[in-house]
Amino acid sequence: MCLRKAGPARPRILMEDRMKRTLNFFRPLLALMLIAIAMQIGIVTAHADPKEMSFTVDVAVDHATFSIIPSTGLVLNPQAPGPNRGTTFIVDGAVFPGGTLEKGTGLGDPAQPGAIGAWSCKGFFTSDLATEDVGFNTTQMFQFGGDGDAIWTEGLEAGLGKIGVITHRTIIGGTGRFQGAEGEVVQEALGTNVGGTPNIRLTFTILKH
Repeated sequence: MCLRKAGPARPRILMEDRMKRTLNFFRPLLALMLIAIAMQIGIVTAHADPKEMSFTVDVAVDHATFSIIPSTGLVLNPQAPGPNRGTTFIVDGAVFPGGTLEKGTGLGDPAQPGAIGAWSCKGFFTSDLATEDVGFNTTQMFQFGGDGDAIWTEGLEAGLGKIGVITHRTIIGGTGRFQGAEGEVVQEALGTNVGGTPNIRLTFTILKH
């Protein structure tokens, strides 16, 4: 019986070398893919777990800054220009720590010491001023040391100066420490201050992603 000699091992060695080179080539790419997947998981987790922050402030509205553009009211039932539905306005106020202003009539003053920020409100009347529960649709801006550290809210208001009226607002954005903020604000009417304009208390619940 004749035994066949084993073939040369070189082709097998060359094949193994090619496989090693191929693996070495793809190994960095695989590492980069794993890093990208890990980063993506981290981003998703961060977005799914926002940080919550809450605080309360009081606002004394300053009657001396109140300005309106009178409306003639409804198109089909026009009235003399005045504080009718559709009237636009702007008014400013002072921001104080929550709990500063008391509930009642003629209490507190926008000019009193202790303010921690400035407040500005613009909007329009959703009913006539003479209406018992006069309503507004407003955008409010709270500045804490300027517009570089501010937060904006939007929503409905009602019961001008009436104690205990509650409305809800949405947070539409911010700057500085409030950048990327969203959430809800509960507004409570406290009554009026020395100028006859409202005092309000606002509790913020902020989600920051």
